Amino acid sequence: MPRLPDGEPVRLDPGNHDDPGAGRCLMEHVSVLAGEPFRAWPRCTHPAVAALATQVNDRCSPEGRAALLGRAEALARADSDDPALTWRLVALTAEATLVTRPYDRGATRRLARARRSRRLWGTALPGPLARRLPRWALVSCGLAALDELVAALHGLVAVAGPPGSPERDIVLVALLDSVLDAVLDEAPDDRPAVDAIPRQHTRKELVA
Repeated sequence: MPRLPDGEPVRLDPGNHDDPGAGRCLMEHVSVLAGEPFRAWPRCTHPAVAALATQVNDRCSPEGRAALLGRAEALARADSDDPALTWRLVALTAEATLVTRPYDRGATRRLARARRSRRLWGTALPGPLARRLPRWALVSCGLAALDELVAALHGLVAVAGPPGSPERDIVLVALLDSVLDAVLDEAPDDRPAVDAIPRQHTRKELVA
């Protein structure tokens, strides 16, 4: 388990904090690992990934947040130049909802909208053009879909199990794992390698 300079184990808390002494959420912990200013939106992580991770942190139980600590180093590398990344995360979240509740109408519509939007972005901003744009422009392209991502997460939480339950923790941690897999798989070859996320241990971590 990660430890603070004074030897105390790191504990993740819900919400935002003014400084490490007041507590830390998952993304604030990531900012510390990355050597950035203490905040929930570190530059090293794509804003849509940070938004999703923050929502997962806040909706997990204390035991679920303890499992999230193992994802912090991967989150510190989870950046992307995909202008449609936010829509990709919407799709992953809707798919997770449909695994739990097949034929959920809201998730079905959201998944179709996400797939359509990703195709449109691929046509409007093909790879060669996207690679010539600055990072801020690419990131800004997808921020309009953040409301869709938050709505998709609310839909997943509604079917994932009671608050504080292992069932909800398992669903939310698995979603974050799938997001990290998707983002890190597209990382350029010259980026630092990240150890594989032990997806098979998620349930064991949370119910031990």
